Amino acid sequence: MTKGAIVIVGATGGIGSAVVQRAGKDGYGPLILMDRPGPALDAIAMETGGHAVSIDLTDAESITAAFESARTLAPSVYALVLAAGVVDNGKLGDLEAARWSDILAVNLTGPFLCCLAARDWIVDGGRIVTLGSLAGRTGGVITGTAYAASKGGIESLTKSMAQELAPRRITVNCVAPGAIETPMLAAHPPERKAAMSASTPLKRLGQPQEVAAAISYLLGVDAGFTTGSVLAVNGGLRMD
Repeated sequence: MTKGAIVIVGATGGIGSAVVQRAGKDGYGPLILMDRPGPALDAIAMETGGHAVSIDLTDAESITAAFESARTLAPSVYALVLAAGVVDNGKLGDLEAARWSDILAVNLTGPFLCCLAARDWIVDGGRIVTLGSLAGRTGGVITGTAYAASKGGIESLTKSMAQELAPRRITVNCVAPGAIETPMLAAHPPERKAAMSASTPLKRLGQPQEVAAAISYLLGVDAGFTTGSVLAVNGGLRMD
């Protein structure tokens, strides 16, 4: 018996694909997998038995169309996981306005529009989990200005939605990873990755499955009294 439908936005990313695998293992279904169209999305849908839905988070019309299409796959959904994201290392002096807009579109505005589209589709007692970052708290020691701002915004968006949706018993929480071994981390040179490991108290990079496990907890019944929280998965690099 499945636990209910789940939408995973960013299903082909390093963390997103781990979330898809974990959601299937945890018994959610149908799995509605959203990402840019292409072989990667088709492959993970075929592997997991999920439904591939094309979405472009930089395009409001694409987001609307994606959720309209997804609604034909399930009359309601239990959970929405927003795992899409792009990283950028440009600091203020190197950052053009167009690049700023692109980063915020994928990391903040797009997730907001997804929540707006799914708000009335999620069942009472359902779940929303967003993906933040350690950079949202630190301002991005290594990552850039736009990335840090977008992830700080995600934390605030999460808390605002948690308050608004609490009367429906929909919990809204954020998982904020530190340095995780994903293709996105390839944007950093090897020496910088080594420095990340060395500066982390656990002396290693995190794994996507560890982030997926944290998301799994927030989706579960045991997290029913947890909302508006930011769960750090950073190896102890920052302890609030």
